Amino acid sequence: MRWLLGGFLAVQLVGYAVGYDRLLPQVEANAADRWLILTVAMVGVTLAVTDGLVTRRQLDTLLRTLVALAATMAFVGILQFARIVDLTRYIRIPGLRHNSELIGVGARGDGDFARVAGTANHYIEFGVVLALVLPIALHYGFFSPPGRARVGNWVCVALIASAIPLSISRSAILTVAVTMVMLGLVWPWRRRYNVLAIALVGTAVFHLVNRGVLGTIRAMFTNMDNDPSVQNRIADQAFVSRMFEERPWLGRGAGTVIPERYILLDNQLFGTLVGGGVVGLAAFLALFAVPYFMARSVRLRAATEEARHLGQALAVIFPAGLLASGTFDSFGFATFVGTTVVSIGAVGALWRMEQVGRGSPVVDSGGTYVAAPLFADVQGRIRRAREQHRRRAAVMRQEAT
Repeated sequence: MRWLLGGFLAVQLVGYAVGYDRLLPQVEANAADRWLILTVAMVGVTLAVTDGLVTRRQLDTLLRTLVALAATMAFVGILQFARIVDLTRYIRIPGLRHNSELIGVGARGDGDFARVAGTANHYIEFGVVLALVLPIALHYGFFSPPGRARVGNWVCVALIASAIPLSISRSAILTVAVTMVMLGLVWPWRRRYNVLAIALVGTAVFHLVNRGVLGTIRAMFTNMDNDPSVQNRIADQAFVSRMFEERPWLGRGAGTVIPERYILLDNQLFGTLVGGGVVGLAAFLALFAVPYFMARSVRLRAATEEARHLGQALAVIFPAGLLASGTFDSFGFATFVGTTVVSIGAVGALWRMEQVGRGSPVVDSGGTYVAAPLFADVQGRIRRAREQHRRRAAVMRQEAT
């Protein structure tokens, strides 16, 4: 994890120098400064979580707090959607002032359905962040002891899951689909059936309570050819291609591709490619790939079923977050960035606490919540199958004689 963060920071410093080397105008220089400050903050938070947490109790407290905050954001969004009250208008933090107004409640679809952002900066960010936190909420719902704690955890799951469609966002639906499918891959079949049944019942209830919302979301996927937001993203490819050809390897400078000077690239992958080139994009992809494989190692090699399930719950965040980054400029939104870096740090802390390394054996045992790995102890299983076949053949020969 330290090598990953050090390499990512080094690439951003090189990109910072590359930008200034082409004599940036002041507006781009300010943007480059802000990006460097954000990068240092990201690395600092991730290292603080990775190396600062000492026990599993501390890690669980951090992740439970993340779930509780996501549930609070979901609750604010639900109140906005129901037109009861917009609590964001009453948030006043002593010592701080508003630089701009929050996005508030929008409208989408033929029925002008409320499109909410909760306490996030955008509707897309609201839905995507909730979809990323949902696997962690499910983990603590499954593994909480009976009592008030379990009830509270499942209330958080219900709030988060029910608020995701209220963003009326394709990005949120794609993100939650990826997280749930990848988390379900490690569940035994009975657990999959139970979760699927609950999801179908919950979807039916949501449809009855909020008639038309699911139809609007479906139309967003079936009518993409006539959707201006989709067509604008496709049209951006010509600009990205032209900028990439001018500076393919190191780009125009990390953080310097801003709407005030260029165009609004509503795609973090495109923005990283133009600003950081191939090297910057590779560092960005590594920021998601390395924690994913580390979390998968925990899922395969941790000693307890609870730790293995938490490893998978954290692992699914990164493919889903990377997919979402291809649908909006994700690193321009603080809630998404904060959720991502805390998740990366949590993977590093869990990997260290479980003492997972290259030489750790793959656990060949299933359980109530985590199925046995498909390729666990393949050689041993083949060897045992051969021995069983030889014994059967010997018994058959003995019976024949």
